[in-house]
Amino acid sequence: MRNTRILALLLAVTLLLSTLPASAAIGGTKSFSDVKSDDWFKPYVDKLSSWGIINGYQDGTFGPNRTLTRAEFITMVFNAGNTLTMMYIDENGQPGSYETINNVHWAQPYWNALNDAGIIAGSGIKCSNAELNQPITRNEMAVLITNMLYKDYYEDKVSVSNVTGVIKDYNSIPSGYRYYVEQAFGKGVLSGYTDQTFQGGNQLTRGEAASVVDRMLFAQDRKVISAATSVKPTTTPAALEWQKKGWINAYGTASAELRQILFGDANKSGFRSANEAAAYMETVTIPIWKMDKGGNKYADETTVVVNKAVAADVKAIFQQIFDDPEQFPIQSVGGARYSDTMRHSWGCAIDINPTYNAECRANYNTNTVSFTSGFYGWWPLGTSQSIFSGQVSAPSAYSIKADGSVVKAFSDYGWGWGGQGYSVRSDNTQKFDYMHFSVMQSGG
Repeated sequence: MRNTRILALLLAVTLLLSTLPASAAIGGTKSFSDVKSDDWFKPYVDKLSSWGIINGYQDGTFGPNRTLTRAEFITMVFNAGNTLTMMYIDENGQPGSYETINNVHWAQPYWNALNDAGIIAGSGIKCSNAELNQPITRNEMAVLITNMLYKDYYEDKVSVSNVTGVIKDYNSIPSGYRYYVEQAFGKGVLSGYTDQTFQGGNQLTRGEAASVVDRMLFAQDRKVISAATSVKPTTTPAALEWQKKGWINAYGTASAELRQILFGDANKSGFRSANEAAAYMETVTIPIWKMDKGGNKYADETTVVVNKAVAADVKAIFQQIFDDPEQFPIQSVGGARYSDTMRHSWGCAIDINPTYNAECRANYNTNTVSFTSGFYGWWPLGTSQSIFSGQVSAPSAYSIKADGSVVKAFSDYGWGWGGQGYSVRSDNTQKFDYMHFSVMQSGG
């Protein structure tokens, strides 16, 4: 696996540099006139250039302060992956290849692959020509790095004590980025400036990219963060275990081993009735917050039917949601459904508050949305109204936030959220299912 990652990374950097101006050259080791002996990025540039991976321009410069676009960094991250592929399974269960989908931008296949693997989630980077051509920020880089470490490399998470003491501008980082910055910093992959600030709104430079690439590849080159301690789970969540073993990928393919666990039959793809599924399902009681007409929250409980293989994790997920200070109110929860041909029929998918969390398809050619379920739309508290709002006339406390406790709890157990949006197809449309969570990293 390590050798595969190294080879992929070499290809990634070569591909990245191939998008630079024609004056850029790829070659052997050399000194760069704009890389000084005391520059913090010099060891990383020297190391990568000594392999012929990174080179400079014909005028003898490296351009350490030049920025990278989102498209360039996304492509680089894809090629550094362990399990990422260009294959997918669509919402109808049909196989396809992202390489055949390139109607929006040259990097669209890479964005699609990362998005369906949950790597884009949290970054806010959309698949459009304008968005992908923008320089990537350090905050956005932190999101991609953290998601790669935990959703593709399956490393342990970290806890950073006194985080405001080691990242001086932590409180000024937008709340949606704080977790990712803390994790990437705690892992020693990212670092701040000499004044101990992170300045995540700054654009990522080539010098910074050299250090990130090196530290992603070689753990021994990462910074030692004394305030960070590894958080090892007492048990590995089922979805993460299946993903680590390659029993399920981001595109819905389940191995014979997983089908045997879920259905008792390696040749089975799902259940078609409650009677057929009965021996493999469990009714789980979960704690929830409910909300009265006055907006006051109170503790309650409800039940959801899921596959026995994920029952313990589902209990833990909802306990985590219940314990979070957000106290997200739950109106209704749905689990196993046998009219479905995919994850609901496995007992490995959950819908939450369907009335206020739409299933819909966005058409970016006409800037319109067609709703297939949850006709009131999706408009969480603390966000702006958008074309996804449907009939909702005001923000709803029942709408799931992208950076809220619900998405995080499911993510911690390896489940993906359909609200991140599935691949942007060749007709420039994209499906969103804001109510839906599943054991697939894409949330499909």
